[in-house]
Amino acid sequence: MSDTTLTLAVPVFNESESLEVFHQRLGKVAEQLIDQFGLTVEILYVDDGSSDGSVEIMNRLPSARFSVKTVCFSRNFGKEAALVAAIERCKKGAIVFLDSDGQHPPEMLPEFVRRWKEEGNDVVYAVHNKRQDHPIKQKLVGIFYRLINAGSRFEIPANAADYKLLSPRALEALKACQERIRFFKGLSTWIGFKQSAIEYEPEERISGTTKWNFLKLLSLSSEGVISFSTVPLRATMFLGVAIAIPSSLYGFWIVLSALILGNDVPGYSSLFTATVFLGGLQLILLGVVGEYVGHMLREIKQRPIYIIAEESNQQAKTPEATDALGG
Repeated sequence: MSDTTLTLAVPVFNESESLEVFHQRLGKVAEQLIDQFGLTVEILYVDDGSSDGSVEIMNRLPSARFSVKTVCFSRNFGKEAALVAAIERCKKGAIVFLDSDGQHPPEMLPEFVRRWKEEGNDVVYAVHNKRQDHPIKQKLVGIFYRLINAGSRFEIPANAADYKLLSPRALEALKACQERIRFFKGLSTWIGFKQSAIEYEPEERISGTTKWNFLKLLSLSSEGVISFSTVPLRATMFLGVAIAIPSSLYGFWIVLSALILGNDVPGYSSLFTATVFLGGLQLILLGVVGEYVGHMLREIKQRPIYIIAEESNQQAKTPEATDALGG
């Protein structure tokens, strides 16, 4: 039974202008999946504290031969929390995650399912075939992936999107990961199994603008690095060694030159410069260590990843009870 059930999980945050158009497209593809693969399909919308009326629209989206479920958070907890909520509510079968703004084309879903059902892939994910970002952003993205994959036993695919399918056993493996701070791209790679990439080019948003800004991306990136890499901590150690050895040798040389050669000891300006430099460097290194300590503190507190305000469930209709989506 689990191999014939598919949940289409859609995080939502202030997408009231896109939801109805997106649901029409997704509903048509859901009907296609039912006919082509004989699946039982449910669409699960997870609202991440929207304030633009998205909840009201979600609650009236029609079901057809697929069911429509909605989960609404009490406030904005972040996209990663929305993905966790979808995972925990998928009791059986496979799951696909895709965005509600239309940039993840629902029409690709049959290929995702085919690679799962016919080729035996447990994780199928979409990868940007050519990024259209600003060159500076592309450089920063490249640095991020090199940093997070440095010294790792597995490699998180660069430019992979959150648009991906998890088979039933991959989903159960992901449920076993109990950390509170999640980096979904890393965890879905870490679990292993047979994985397959599908190249795609993101479509234009149905409407509106992206909710991600530089600071949010930076925060997500830092949490990903802290969750999957100890390179920053090792770098601080090597940096300390790189500074300590030359400075010790230089100090030894100053003593010898003063005692043996009779040279004057360098003045206070050089001492002041070195002190300020080392003081600033220590604050940076303490900040790196502090990020890891703060990460552990948030894990230890064991607070809920999200809080539910309301849920609703529209069961799938029989073919006799519905003529078409929205009918």
